[in-house]
Amino acid sequence: MIYDNVEPILFPVEEVEIFMEMEHGEYRKIPNKKALVREDTRRVLSVVNNSYNLILNKEALRLARKCCIASFPDTAPNGWDVFRVEAPKTGGHCHIDLYYKWEIYGYDWSFSRSSQDAYLPFVRISNSYNRTRKFSIHFGFVRWICKNGMVGWDESIEISFTHDVPGIERIIEEKINEAKFRVVVNNFENQFNCLYNFEIPAKYFRDIVFSVLKIHKPKNLPDDREIDWSWLEEQVDGKIKDYVKDFGEKGVALLNVLTDIATRPPGLNKRYNFIHRESHALQRLTGEWLSSFTKKIQAGNFDLEVYVNKLKQS
Repeated sequence: MIYDNVEPILFPVEEVEIFMEMEHGEYRKIPNKKALVREDTRRVLSVVNNSYNLILNKEALRLARKCCIASFPDTAPNGWDVFRVEAPKTGGHCHIDLYYKWEIYGYDWSFSRSSQDAYLPFVRISNSYNRTRKFSIHFGFVRWICKNGMVGWDESIEISFTHDVPGIERIIEEKINEAKFRVVVNNFENQFNCLYNFEIPAKYFRDIVFSVLKIHKPKNLPDDREIDWSWLEEQVDGKIKDYVKDFGEKGVALLNVLTDIATRPPGLNKRYNFIHRESHALQRLTGEWLSSFTKKIQAGNFDLEVYVNKLKQS
């Protein structure tokens, strides 16, 4: 589920010892294990080793703000707001996005030299209580006018830990700094300008979108699911038409189609859904594509038709 505030995932969690029932009604403590229990519902979120370092979402949010300040030292702590939270109803894991609500001086976020395309950086922190996600921090960019988001593909500023790693806060302090983020911003600007100047016929858009986001049509679909697949194609084609109208048949239009679908995957409430990845994963795939695709263009001798045909065959 997508929330526009952080309250739904700030529930209390406690660590509970685990016992095994023996004969004659006796109980024996299971060594080296503990359960993480959601206090408000008493739901067991996971069973973990005693070495597991429980990080409450409230604490994860504090660490995220610390990363924001380390990346942008001239910003005010109270200027970083949560604008998006992605989490299942169970609350077993979550992704929290923060952006700066005021101007960040020293940066030009209008990468295409147009206020229509102003982008802002955001920091995403991922946390889990059920071991399905590592504790991680990613940087991304969100288009201000429509909130289309993308996670930047740059391992130099990605922080990821299992919950068994001690001293996470100290490691964050050592790894995150403004200089690293400036490199990421410069890379994104170069990639964006590359797409802005690269022409891509609209007829190729849908094949690229489905390939990048790993959306595949299963074989031998029954009639009712064929209808759902056709509906999905119509939704994607509609977004393609809108962005081509705004930007023309250029790479930047394709990027916006990708980030739009990644941020708001169509079909989540349909009877049958062909998009099985969460928004975080789709946005990471988009960031990875942006990096690899622009490298191919900049390397020279790039044949778009050959590229698309290879995607169709994969």
